[in-house]
Amino acid sequence: MVELARIRAAFVARFDYKDAMHADHQLFLDAIAQKRRLSVRFFSRKVNRELVLTCAPLDFGPLRGSSDGLDRYQFWNLEGKRKPLNVPVLEADIVKMTLLEETFDPAAIITWTFKPNAWHVKRDWAEFS
Repeated sequence: MVELARIRAAFVARFDYKDAMHADHQLFLDAIAQKRRLSVRFFSRKVNRELVLTCAPLDFGPLRGSSDGLDRYQFWNLEGKRKPLNVPVLEADIVKMTLLEETFDPAAIITWTFKPNAWHVKRDWAEFS
């Protein structure tokens, strides 16, 4: 695992990985704008296998408090039973995103103290913009 971390660090140093966006990036942005759910197929480093989750798209950018500064796709697991329900995924770990017909209500997800203009990706989610 240490070797993998060393290789990844060398890759990040050589290429501008921060600007990496998935081929389905526009679909992700459309899902935010339309408040539509996504089916997300990705490799989970936590469980070391591929997962498919139904999620609400939250944001794209570096996580607050992250030391690596890498951009991540940030999702809310709508099928999750236990917290944390936020799912940050690196671009390289996403296999496919599929836009679903079903919508989501940001008010049902955002239960924390929200700070206006906190998102990296602009959106019109009323008081949660």
